[in-house]
Amino acid sequence: MKKRKAISLIEVLITVAILTGGIVFVFRSFMTSLSAANLSQNIMLASFLAEDKLWQVEAVQKQKISLENSGLETINIQSREFSAKYEISPTSLNGLSKLNISVAWPRDKRNSYSVDFSTYLTP
Repeated sequence: MKKRKAISLIEVLITVAILTGGIVFVFRSFMTSLSAANLSQNIMLASFLAEDKLWQVEAVQKQKISLENSGLETINIQSREFSAKYEISPTSLNGLSKLNISVAWPRDKRNSYSVDFSTYLTP
């Protein structure tokens, strides 16, 4: 008579545990990748908003229209809320002004992200 080899319950449990661990690892890696892609998209949108604000400030300045030294606005893009803040400050160089632009968006209820840009404006 031939001996039959059977799989014991412990072997089955160990196999299921290993497979479960592998699936959980893949799922967590996927979720981390999605989170990183979302953050990257928000940074890109914030950069575009900052560039747009820079062009707006430069256009107003070239038209010789008086511009407030600071401003804040809230912008909704793709159901995301961003706040863009700018501040113009004089420098020690004749005629140059420094423009600081900060774009922020909420991460969760308590924390937020922001990107900051600085450039110089000529008269």
